[in-house]
Amino acid sequence: MISKFNKKQMLRISFLSTVVLLLSFSLLLQGQTSEFLPINKNLSFNGKFITDIPGDSYKNISDNGIFKCTYDIGLVSDENRELVNFELFENDNLIYSKKIIPGSDVLISNSGYVAVFDMQFHFKQEISIHFYDRNGEKLSALNFRYASLFGFSPSGNIFVTGTDKQLNIFNLDNGKTNQIEDCSKYAFSDNEKYLVTAKEDKISIYQNFELIRQINSGFFYPRGIIISESENIIAVIDKTQLKTYDLENGNLLFSHSLAEYYSFRDIIFHEGLILTGVHYKNNGISKGILKVFNSEGDLISEQEIAAKEYAVFENSKQPKKTSYDYDEIPWPFVPFDEVHKVWNHYEQHMGDGSGDWSYLHQGLDIEVPINEPTYAVQEGWVKLVLTLGGNAYWRVAVSPVQVSGYSDGWLYAHLVESSIQVDVGDYVQVHDYLGDIIYWTSNWGHIHFVNIRDQGDVWYYDDDEWGINFNPLLALNPITDDVPPVIEEFSNTSKFGFVENETSNYLGPDSLYGDIDIIVEISDYHGFSEWEQPAFKTYYWFNKLPENTTIFPKTLGQILNHEYSFYSSGNYYPYADIIYKKDYLHPSPPWMNYDRDYFQILTNNNGDSIIELSEAQLAFPTLDYPDGEYRLFVEAWDEFGNMALDSQDVVIDNLETDIIEYENYDLSLSCYPNPVKDFINLQFYISEPGLVSLELLDISGITIKNLLNKHTTSEIYEIDINLSDLTEGVYFLLLKTNEGIQTRKIIKL
Repeated sequence: MISKFNKKQMLRISFLSTVVLLLSFSLLLQGQTSEFLPINKNLSFNGKFITDIPGDSYKNISDNGIFKCTYDIGLVSDENRELVNFELFENDNLIYSKKIIPGSDVLISNSGYVAVFDMQFHFKQEISIHFYDRNGEKLSALNFRYASLFGFSPSGNIFVTGTDKQLNIFNLDNGKTNQIEDCSKYAFSDNEKYLVTAKEDKISIYQNFELIRQINSGFFYPRGIIISESENIIAVIDKTQLKTYDLENGNLLFSHSLAEYYSFRDIIFHEGLILTGVHYKNNGISKGILKVFNSEGDLISEQEIAAKEYAVFENSKQPKKTSYDYDEIPWPFVPFDEVHKVWNHYEQHMGDGSGDWSYLHQGLDIEVPINEPTYAVQEGWVKLVLTLGGNAYWRVAVSPVQVSGYSDGWLYAHLVESSIQVDVGDYVQVHDYLGDIIYWTSNWGHIHFVNIRDQGDVWYYDDDEWGINFNPLLALNPITDDVPPVIEEFSNTSKFGFVENETSNYLGPDSLYGDIDIIVEISDYHGFSEWEQPAFKTYYWFNKLPENTTIFPKTLGQILNHEYSFYSSGNYYPYADIIYKKDYLHPSPPWMNYDRDYFQILTNNNGDSIIELSEAQLAFPTLDYPDGEYRLFVEAWDEFGNMALDSQDVVIDNLETDIIEYENYDLSLSCYPNPVKDFINLQFYISEPGLVSLELLDISGITIKNLLNKHTTSEIYEIDINLSDLTEGVYFLLLKTNEGIQTRKIIKL
């Protein structure tokens, strides 16, 4: 398999080289400066203002350029990173260092406060933000749900976070808090006396956090807002218009419109001037243009600051359905018609390697080089552009329809903010350049890619929606993977795993009884990826031997294509236990292992493609079939039509003998521990005097030990029995009294 991967890698490298040569895919960061830009500020090729970071060693910098930091990336998961060897500098002088800080990304204020974004509980829509002062002392940690707005005030002493419905404002110096409503963009005045917010067509002005005025802008979606007390002005931009208002009375002062192919992307105040970042995008050129206005509305400067040439592709294919009846889409990276390196699979079992904690991965993670260009897979309207916490979590979603009700669309997560080519309300075509992938580790980046459902002309993050629709691999096409899954050996003694339903009492294949779960360890690889994946689809059936006739028909085990109505932790934990076996013997696989163990349960399904929590109680009922020999068949499929088939002979043995004449369930017989390795403690209660016998039977019903045989009076018995001389397997305790018979099954490990 390794040689096949290497061959595919070579073919892909050759293909990519050809594409690069033919398309002249190049980056043209011109790096021009302007006398109007603040120190440490520049303009990206997408029209966003960025803070220049000097040299290659620093990872982040405050807006005023005074405070800088470095760190390394340690362990990573699908949505978490470990930041190690953190160092904070003031004017290039080291202030403090920490071996590890609890989060995935950082933001530094103009006064030296550090906010660390901790995404440990992202699956609950939760983020923890840890704050450190300029001396490295930890101040506090604030927890939020659905947060998608983040930032420091100009002084650096106030931190803002929240959603479009509620903005939370924290003074880090004195601990005071304030809250305001309805905000998708916000800005402070330089002295922080005023705060202005914008959402849709409403502008709200606050003085000392008290609402004093509202203005109707007429905008569908504001892209930026600023306020200046000294200039007595508020300025707001949408895609094509700049509008300025008088701070005192809210009157419109002036407006400015852009021509086709130009759009406003950013806005700041500097030295009494309004600086706007304008994005020009057309025919393979993306430019960041600085337009400077004075407070009277005069355009006093227009200058191209940065540009990038990007590849342009024609979409010659006609839309059609895949074999799974989804709209066919290309891969979001070049080459568009080849399987890329899948890191994490849809509904993949994920965890930390323990047997206690795991969840389902609700999307497709594709590993790509850092700064890899990302392209639209479907034409449509941009519904969201936002971050869930720091620079590493920017994302874009595009829906083929623009409606206020529910619609579906593709989500592209982990893009570099200063490269994103679109904003809410833009329209994109297939293969349109969307932006570049951030670095996730020091060596590579990844995209979280999935089809989601939400409602509204704009998709926000705080409404328990973002429903997960289906496995993206079923829409990506064409497919070049021809490697089938592999059905692994479950143990040294059995091809498949058998366990009493919803327990960890494992059975041997030659002694199946009662209701059992059937477990199969399966591995798969997509294209040239070295990351092991679970099987997409499984089937199983039983034949009776020696006739080899089917007595249990071919039945769907699981299919990793379930729909979830919302993105929530409620879909992470319980559903993982439906699809995968997880205990101390078979823990969930860690994120960063190339070799992962997926123990997929075949029997927690009623045979359809819908997953329900009640299906955890389902099992294969061996009591419905006569004791005897059978052959169990298992099929494992990937999304691309590659299939593996294997089988194993088993024995159903429900101890159909005459040793149990009748059972009295009023009798009490308990045993602990069970399963047992050496010693077992037996307790039973005799309510009437008489002869009592206690025997140990093997699986065939033959007595192998007489544990007790005596006349007794009413009393409670407790006996410790040494079973270390027994071989592993299933045994039965048989208690006989004048009152009746009671049996208990025990398992010897």
